[in-house]
Amino acid sequence: MSDPTFPTPEEAGWTRPATIGRDRFQVGDLVALDGRPGDWELMAYTPKPGRWQVEPAQSGERDRDEVHMSELRRLADAPQVRRGDLVLQNYPEQQWAGEVGAVYRLGRWVAETTRQTPGGRSWVSLEDVERLVVVTREQMKAAMCVEVQEGVHRGHIVQAVVSRHAGKFRVRCECDPGLDICRTGRQTEWCGNLASALELWEWHTSNKSDA
Repeated sequence: MSDPTFPTPEEAGWTRPATIGRDRFQVGDLVALDGRPGDWELMAYTPKPGRWQVEPAQSGERDRDEVHMSELRRLADAPQVRRGDLVLQNYPEQQWAGEVGAVYRLGRWVAETTRQTPGGRSWVSLEDVERLVVVTREQMKAAMCVEVQEGVHRGHIVQAVVSRHAGKFRVRCECDPGLDICRTGRQTEWCGNLASALELWEWHTSNKSDA
């Protein structure tokens, strides 16, 4: 089925209604349609007043259709992420943000996300949307990652972007690549600022005699 690129409503000369049932619909919303089973994703506005392009919210091949806005119904359990969002898993150790693709149900809402490392390696994951947090590119750029070295020790200090540790720092050294540095036990020692993280690094390099 052909998939032409449609103009925005304004380009098509259509004034977009301000609200629909007191709620605004947006491209990427997951909705129900009157008289049709399953979940549907809003893909684009069309040049025709009040009409949307929709696709079934499922994996694999999806046929696009066109419906009137009066057929759209909110889903009570619609996910908090949508196509095009930048997301992190809600764990403080996460560094690589992913871009959301298709969102659909597999017993629960899941999202196909594509991640890419600075080195250019990319991979696609299927993730539970309940574990995802929407972030911005500005947040990701602002998060600090500082390389540190002292003698034979090489490591980095990384700032968390999400979770209750957002903004705090953890320290890691290549001499113990599977764990973050901490003074006691095996739990990550979260530092409130870069200065305290550097102090933890100095403590590590001064006390790690078996490196």
